[in-house]
Amino acid sequence: MKAVILIGGKALRLRPLTFRRPKAIVPLLARPFLATQFELLRRAGITDVILCLASLPRRIEATFGDGNAFGVSLRYSVEPKPLGTGGAIGHARSLLSEPFVCLNGDSLTDLDVRALVDNHESAGARLTLALTPVRDASPYGLVRTGAPEAGGTPRVLSFSEKPDSPEPGEISIGAYVMDPGIFEFIPERGACSLEHEVFPAVVAAGGPVAAYRHEGYFTDIGVPSRYRQAHRDALDGRIRIPGVGRPNPGGVIVDETASVHPRARLIGPSLVGPEAQVREDAEIGPYAVLGRQVRVEANARVKDSILWAHTRISEDAAVSGAILGVSSFVGPGARLSGAVLGDKSTVAAHSTVPWPDD
Repeated sequence: MKAVILIGGKALRLRPLTFRRPKAIVPLLARPFLATQFELLRRAGITDVILCLASLPRRIEATFGDGNAFGVSLRYSVEPKPLGTGGAIGHARSLLSEPFVCLNGDSLTDLDVRALVDNHESAGARLTLALTPVRDASPYGLVRTGAPEAGGTPRVLSFSEKPDSPEPGEISIGAYVMDPGIFEFIPERGACSLEHEVFPAVVAAGGPVAAYRHEGYFTDIGVPSRYRQAHRDALDGRIRIPGVGRPNPGGVIVDETASVHPRARLIGPSLVGPEAQVREDAEIGPYAVLGRQVRVEANARVKDSILWAHTRISEDAAVSGAILGVSSFVGPGARLSGAVLGDKSTVAAHSTVPWPDD
């Protein structure tokens, strides 16, 4: 079986972090985000993966190549212009002659993909959606299902727009199984949406459209607040990130290539990534993530923050509740709280930068 991952969007809500990169290569615990989805598919025995690209495709191809380093075999379907989630599938139709798994490229989950596929096959469905219950569906949109027949699988009945106020219900986690019959509902050319056009049309035509209920972890990393929370959840062990080492007795994951001064203080849960340097009397954590070759100088403090590769925190500086892009610089004695800064940002020495919540 093949899998398709949809990563064509411009990730506008994650800017300024995504001006120069798509969400697929945004780091999660210092690993490219898409590595988590490759791992889900590998666990299900799926290694033939098609990436549907529109925005910054060369950055993605340069990062993942043929996929061998991540245990998968990759092919790329590059859209001539953004075609939406449905149009992206349509553009790749020549590669999809059998049932296939489809994942949204910003979904972080511990979904059992093999169970999802088995559910699809046993239900005899044309389309199966993985759903999860939430207390507040307003950021997403509701999927309404009917009661299953005895011993059967729930069926999807309808889709609703995002509620205007908090409302509990079931939402899609961006994971599907589709039969090639789905292409009857996707135009051969042009843009369209799976969620707003294709899926409702399949339901209206009698489907059958099955629901698979996922009770485990799910979030998406599409906005800074959820991206930051995903790191907290990963450090707390609520979701496993492939390729990341085990924490030490203090709850800190320290890469074997990192350099930590004996007088530095590491507070878990935190991560000190590859080739990172932590100088004397610096304090890291809790919930600090230092990416590749990050430097934290003497007497500096970093907590509840995500520092991307090559960033430097100068002596006596303090960073809290922040996300800093690649090669950023925080000057000596500066105070940075709650900010989301893009690549190559500079915070001047002895300045104070507060930032409102998302």
